[in-house]
Amino acid sequence: MMRILALVPGGTGDQLLFFPTLDTLKQQYPNAEIDVVVEPRAMAAYRVCQSVNRVLKFDFKDRNSLADFGNLLGTIRDREYDAAIVTQPNLSMNILLWLSGIPKRISFKGQGDFLLTDIIAMDPQEYTAVQNHNLLMAVNIQKHCPPIKVNLPKNDLDWSSNEQKRLGIQQSGFILLNCGAYANYPAASWATIAKDLQAKQPNLPIVAIDSVNNADLLKQLTTLVPNLLITSPTDIGKLTAFIASANLFICAEGDAMQLGVAVGTALVAILGANTPAGKLLPIAEQRIKYVQASTGQSLKAVDPLIVLETIWAG
Repeated sequence: MMRILALVPGGTGDQLLFFPTLDTLKQQYPNAEIDVVVEPRAMAAYRVCQSVNRVLKFDFKDRNSLADFGNLLGTIRDREYDAAIVTQPNLSMNILLWLSGIPKRISFKGQGDFLLTDIIAMDPQEYTAVQNHNLLMAVNIQKHCPPIKVNLPKNDLDWSSNEQKRLGIQQSGFILLNCGAYANYPAASWATIAKDLQAKQPNLPIVAIDSVNNADLLKQLTTLVPNLLITSPTDIGKLTAFIASANLFICAEGDAMQLGVAVGTALVAILGANTPAGKLLPIAEQRIKYVQASTGQSLKAVDPLIVLETIWAG
């Protein structure tokens, strides 16, 4: 039996952008055991992924001790993997994989790549999901990158249906706002968007997602837009199911944006200037639109009127 290990630093969004690679591996090698090593903050992403056998925890960004590396090395050696894929080349990870004795070690060109067996060229402007998928060329897989897909357990779909009943929106449909992201878009800007949507689509309720990092923003927003509805999904499965039920998902850049990509809901994303939109989103898809901050500006500087123009553009 083939055993494959993927080391995927980053948050939930980074994991979702690696899902197509995992899905193709599982399709090509249905009997293979595929394990991933991810940061603690990203482990929940695998609730909605069926292509992985085990999720191992390691904080890539922490100041790890030799004991931490030793524990991970011991776990990897015990499993006797046939191949390892690293999405972000890193000297310490490459040393660890070399010490592990894994015969096939795959990543992009970067620090410590002399310790790899296969180095794949990387286009820094390419959509990240496609970029990751290119790593499979090292195991003789030449297929096109499929879309990001997620698996939604029935209890999460049931929760979404019951939540729509609770909010009184099951028959009408709704527009969903994700106001909690890495760099919160201002409450006043969200209010401008929400009020315009309400004026033009009075029969389509607007729901905002409540999360641990946006309590102050939502308090301001509900003061400005008193009839705004609030939903509070308790895990990634429920959040994903609720996004999938929306007629339109408007979100600031962040993990939830990738969930919107995965479920196929019409999406308008508000992006900062640091990363090209084509690297974060499959911008060729007609259902996906975005507004990006000007060079040197943060996401917060995006004019809500431009967001509205993008929404109403068709």
